[in-house]
Amino acid sequence: MNIIQKCCLLLFILAAGITPVFAQEEEDITTQFSCLNCICKKDVTPAAVMISHVHAAGEWMFSYRYMNMDARGIQQNGTAISNDQVYNQYLMSSDRMRMDMHMLMAMFGFSRKLTLMGMAEYNHSSMNMNAPEGAMHMHPGMNMSTGMEHEMTTSGFGDLSLTAVYSIIQPSFHHLLIAGGLSIPTGSIQTKGGSGSMYPDQRYPYMMQRGSGTWDILPGITYTYERGKGMASSQLYSTIRTGYNSVGYKLGNKIAFNNWVAYRWFNWMSTSLRVEATAAGSIKGADPDLYIYTEPAANPVNYGGQAVFGYAGVNFYFLNRNKIAIEGGLPLYQKLNGIQSTLYTNINFNYSILL
Repeated sequence: MNIIQKCCLLLFILAAGITPVFAQEEEDITTQFSCLNCICKKDVTPAAVMISHVHAAGEWMFSYRYMNMDARGIQQNGTAISNDQVYNQYLMSSDRMRMDMHMLMAMFGFSRKLTLMGMAEYNHSSMNMNAPEGAMHMHPGMNMSTGMEHEMTTSGFGDLSLTAVYSIIQPSFHHLLIAGGLSIPTGSIQTKGGSGSMYPDQRYPYMMQRGSGTWDILPGITYTYERGKGMASSQLYSTIRTGYNSVGYKLGNKIAFNNWVAYRWFNWMSTSLRVEATAAGSIKGADPDLYIYTEPAANPVNYGGQAVFGYAGVNFYFLNRNKIAIEGGLPLYQKLNGIQSTLYTNINFNYSILL
């Protein structure tokens, strides 16, 4: 049993053990579940969780979501290393990366059991690049000078996603949802560097592209226990790549096991704790235009791995149908494939309105 499987088992036991605490709530079940709107108005779901319940027939929810991921330092197969060690294999190294994602999401209750969801995203990524003093390596198409420092940035719209969420068990204290989604490859995989960059008129590495270039399947299952002012949830979801893109590679499949508990302390505020374990495969195939020894991000083997993040969040409710959610996370465990930037922090923000 590997570390991700052990974490998943531990988290499942934790979520199962916490749910009886909520059973002590005295709130009237008839009032609590007389309509799904009641759940949505005081929804305690953490900021980064997309799916926790379905909506009432004809009900809309719109949300703006922001996610910031910061990576600092370098590791190789889970062990911290320095830039100098990276230079033994690659011409350049990066010890700092940042990604900012802006998402617009709409959900519509098609029926009392079926909710449809659509999401668009805009991404901005930046990665600092360093070269050793005295380096004079050159290869065709690459600008590189002695002791060069460079920041690589890209921005643009990512892939669109459409998802159907169906409720199997509802209404009761227990909710079981299944989800099936499709990621549409609208994000560019042809983003190139300018004349002054280290990739002049060449495609940037995989992580700096805006999309996957493939039609991806997004299955998931969510169990939620809700009673009174408390909620506990376990969720398993994944991204399955269906083939190779037009450049000649496909990103690795992903799977995530997400567990969280939340409690509404006041009509205007709730808090949450969440733990998420993820695993992703490395890239298969390769971009033929990339020289794999330029930097670790240009080599397909340096992608994917395992990570566990812990989060704490707070939600605020106002004007009856509006919610602001904020969540911050730190890595509890990470073992990334090959040489990659070390995960450092993750911040999530969500504003949603129910119509």
